[in-house]
Amino acid sequence: MGAIHRLTGQHVYPNPNYIEIMNPDLFKFTFAYIVEAGQMYFSRPEAERLREYLLRGGFLHLDDFWGLDQRENVETELGKVFPEYPIEPLPLTHEVFHTFFDIEEILQAPNEGQGCTGGRTWELPDDIPPRIYGIKDDQGRLMVVISYNTDLGDAWEFMDLDCYPERYSGYAVRVALNFIIYSMSH
Repeated sequence: MGAIHRLTGQHVYPNPNYIEIMNPDLFKFTFAYIVEAGQMYFSRPEAERLREYLLRGGFLHLDDFWGLDQRENVETELGKVFPEYPIEPLPLTHEVFHTFFDIEEILQAPNEGQGCTGGRTWELPDDIPPRIYGIKDDQGRLMVVISYNTDLGDAWEFMDLDCYPERYSGYAVRVALNFIIYSMSH
């Protein structure tokens, strides 16, 4: 949030609002973020609530999950929310990549340990390339954005560490700002 304030001058609450899906206050927030989405599980009431939130204009970003097993879990859980809407790859020509910054490539932001030691950027060898997926409503509005095989959250969290590469943190902040602006304008 500090980076968003520095880049835009917008006054933002500096700390995240941790909220459960079933909390009625969920509808006060335009943008929701789930980290380590490969481990999420939605009960039927949670899936119904999330569906309502998204169809009423909410926006969800899923991040920091790796490999085929976690991807399958994300697909299963999102299938509970939107069995009728497919998860589709988002091309770099999609508006979400051009709402504030022009994102020209999808980078694989590593976790803190791998970023600071210069190790590999991926976590699981069964599916390595990073990808961005989305789910759109009937009018084509992007409701869900899924950053797969990348850890944008660590790139935000550790951006001020000297050891974490600016290439990844700068990219992650630009992508996040695009997602947030898209969520507030669509």
